[in-house]
Amino acid sequence: MALSRFLMAALAMAAAMLCVPVVEAQPPAATQSARPVLILVCHDQSEPCKTWRSQWQPLFAASPAYKMIDIRTINAPTATAMMQPAAWPADLRWLLDTFLTSRQGAWEEYETPRFFLLQNGQVTASTAGNNGWRHFMWPTILDVTNTKP
Repeated sequence: MALSRFLMAALAMAAAMLCVPVVEAQPPAATQSARPVLILVCHDQSEPCKTWRSQWQPLFAASPAYKMIDIRTINAPTATAMMQPAAWPADLRWLLDTFLTSRQGAWEEYETPRFFLLQNGQVTASTAGNNGWRHFMWPTILDVTNTKP
């Protein structure tokens, strides 16, 4: 008798658990912008970041696309510090967690500069390095903003 009550209670709990909606982790409302958001991640010791800032950033800043997106920069003193939550604003830490647990994050953890494009609070593009900017992120931004360089 006690066993059947236990089994009935267990079945009732299992049935109740099936009715609980599954909620996916969502980025904070602060990162959900109507405009696309470019996240640039660099560190002070990165030569590729220095190259991006001196060569690509001025070209980007002079483009019509630059005026149509929001830009957030995460800069840390070292590559190791760059991948620590303390270097990231609280509203973007979900992005760091998502990246570090991804296959791409495992392979390219410290490659810089790192770019993430967010649209409606979701990552729609991600790449790293100046070649990644030139061949992937820059054309993606031009496409998303429907602009030309």
